[in-house]
Amino acid sequence: KEIARQWREIEGLSEAAGLDFNERQAAKDQGKALAKPDYDRCIGIATTASLREMIAPGLLVILSPILVGTFCGVEAVAGLLTGAIVSSVQLAISMSNTGGAWDNAKKYTEKGELNGWFMFRDGTP
Repeated sequence: KEIARQWREIEGLSEAAGLDFNERQAAKDQGKALAKPDYDRCIGIATTASLREMIAPGLLVILSPILVGTFCGVEAVAGLLTGAIVSSVQLAISMSNTGGAWDNAKKYTEKGELNGWFMFRDGTP
């Protein structure tokens, strides 16, 4: 809703969004002011929604050892925490490899290796 509102109400936003890198540079060189969206409002909406979505996982992490300890005993809590730590190691390794792959893909794209589909920084594919 917010993005649709900005498209409707901010004058020149759709024209500025339709410019490619060279056209945007030419407009800036001529001293034209390009319309910009209200980034702060969009970031605020996304941040509020993400914090709201993190309540349930946070409660799960806090309450599960307490509930397991209350109903099943100390040995069950030790098993729960050991299993959580062991599975987290695998998750950490997987996330580390994924982050490296994303970084390599970004560098590949910035070099212009995608047949000119994306233009970065100086406008050359």
